[in-house]
Amino acid sequence: MSLSLDAGAAAALILRGIGRAHVEEVDAALQAIHADFAAEEREEESVLERRLRAWTRSHLRTGDIQATAALAERIRNRFRVFVLVGIGGSDLGARTLHDTLDHPLHNQLAPEERGGAPEIHFAGDTFDPRRLLALLDLLERRGLLPHTCVNVVSKSGRTGETIAAALVIRERMRAAGIADWSQSMVATTGQSAQSVLYEMHRRTPFFGMLPVPEGVGGRFSFASPVGLLPLAVAAAGQSPAERLEQALAGFAEAHARMLLPPDSADNTAFALARWLHLGEHYARLGTLVFCNYADDARLGDWFTQLYEESVQERGEGLNVIATRGPTGNHSILNGILRGPRDKMVLIVRWGSLGPDAVVPMGSGIGGDLQHFEGLPLSAVQDASCQATAADYLANGVPTATLTVPRRDAPGLFLLMRTLMDAVAVKGRLQGLAVTPEGATDPAADLTYRQDGVEGYKIGTRDIAARMQRAQARGSGAPPAEQH
Repeated sequence: MSLSLDAGAAAALILRGIGRAHVEEVDAALQAIHADFAAEEREEESVLERRLRAWTRSHLRTGDIQATAALAERIRNRFRVFVLVGIGGSDLGARTLHDTLDHPLHNQLAPEERGGAPEIHFAGDTFDPRRLLALLDLLERRGLLPHTCVNVVSKSGRTGETIAAALVIRERMRAAGIADWSQSMVATTGQSAQSVLYEMHRRTPFFGMLPVPEGVGGRFSFASPVGLLPLAVAAAGQSPAERLEQALAGFAEAHARMLLPPDSADNTAFALARWLHLGEHYARLGTLVFCNYADDARLGDWFTQLYEESVQERGEGLNVIATRGPTGNHSILNGILRGPRDKMVLIVRWGSLGPDAVVPMGSGIGGDLQHFEGLPLSAVQDASCQATAADYLANGVPTATLTVPRRDAPGLFLLMRTLMDAVAVKGRLQGLAVTPEGATDPAADLTYRQDGVEGYKIGTRDIAARMQRAQARGSGAPPAEQH
């Protein structure tokens, strides 16, 4: 498999105003970061857990992988619908895998057309009840609620949006006469009493339980049971175990490439981090446009969380605008070329998009269409991709192209792991592992934390508690007991 980054022309635009000493400083830092990450290969798992970098060994967690495949088989044999309930990293990775790899009309296919896989739905990423109620109403009308597996995903087991949705689903099941609702539940959560889900499972065993491994944050969890279970459940034309093995081969390749010398042409993660850092810190660019040149929107959502939650710290870090091509060319391209010159662009280009169609010959329509006749749509898509990158570069917008060989499971896992490694390196380049006292402490690396999200959670709980008290006063009932 081959993954390549074409950033030569983009780097030339950035380096134009940067002194050689600054470039050498960055390259020396990359050598030191690489030495640290390479040394982790010899560390015990507990060390990586403390550093929140256990995700780098996701492909080696044989027990979790086998347990995930086995549970997926049980789910496929027992249920006709699979609903993942989660938010943020407990949701976006799995959505990205489903959006990119499964049939785009998966749920509309007959069961035999999707290889015996159940329908796949997502919920719990908002308090807005509209879609959740619509899904539950639909499943109940179709008589599918008793045949629905609910996978609740939360490392803490306490995530507000997720647990609220899970409780609503549980009550709907009870109201529908499903007394043994726990046998419709699967939890993917932390394995300790601190997790509400873990404790619920201990008291009333669920249909299944999988771990969110220690040292694996949500946005780095797509190759853990968090993302692997729905991927395995949706397998078509192969067994769940075969699908996971194929996908994780791409993850393993990315891991091996990250360990190559940092200046190797095949160490894409380090090259990408270098380009991003030079653009932000020395060319003073403030925005990264992430353009997935394909009809898959979720990859951009996933990358936005990965990048902004990881390296937007201490007042630094590029803002990410996620788009897809050529769809986004009809909304933001003009602004990139004619608006503020504060942007750099990363385009994800796919060598093969999969099944294809050909633009018919002899339409007689003329105009631009005559140039497309007889070509596969994927070829025209690639022409559009190349033209977009060339247009940006010709107008002085630093633009790099990351080419993935195929839109398939190994290719996607290779890409996503490479992007995670690039973000990890970028965080080190920003000094996020350096404490306020000036010491380097990998266990304190802010790249893997997101303390900024706590304020809204606390505020939501406080306002909701006031609503409860006001509601109780209005009804004359005592306020709900707070736990």
